Amino acid sequence: MIIGQLTHINDYDLLLPGLGKGLEAIRGALSRPIGKYQFEGGYFLIQEGITTPFDDGSFEAHRNYIDVQIVVSGSEEIAWFDYDQLKCIMHYDEMTDKEKLIGPITHRILIQEGMFWIAFPSDGHLAVSHTTTPYIYRKIVIKLPINQGGEMHEY
Repeated sequence: MIIGQLTHINDYDLLLPGLGKGLEAIRGALSRPIGKYQFEGGYFLIQEGITTPFDDGSFEAHRNYIDVQIVVSGSEEIAWFDYDQLKCIMHYDEMTDKEKLIGPITHRILIQEGMFWIAFPSDGHLAVSHTTTPYIYRKIVIKLPINQGGEMHEY
């Protein structure tokens, strides 16, 4: 998992093929309604809502896409745990590229407006959560396919 300030997101362009195109696609997208939008090399989601308690959620992990999550307003808390140490509670669904998992919620991080985080397939993550007080958030989730241009990247 990578966490940082949005001002440094371009530092990861070489590591993540397609990130540049994704960032270009979301320029001007902040005013778009909630939904899913395609771009050459992936897609992005605009999401907003109110966080839920960590205990009400579960970890998830993806096999075919890397998540680049950008909080554009408000905040959220996320939890991270190594995929190999989590227990599956809902088997992988190829249509949603999602597996649901449970495990200890020991690694919690506050992500505020102007920050981003990147989750790879080995990163079990529990997003849009809070420890004590709910947050209102709006964010963009860029989904970058792991297989870019016929090359398989192992993470």
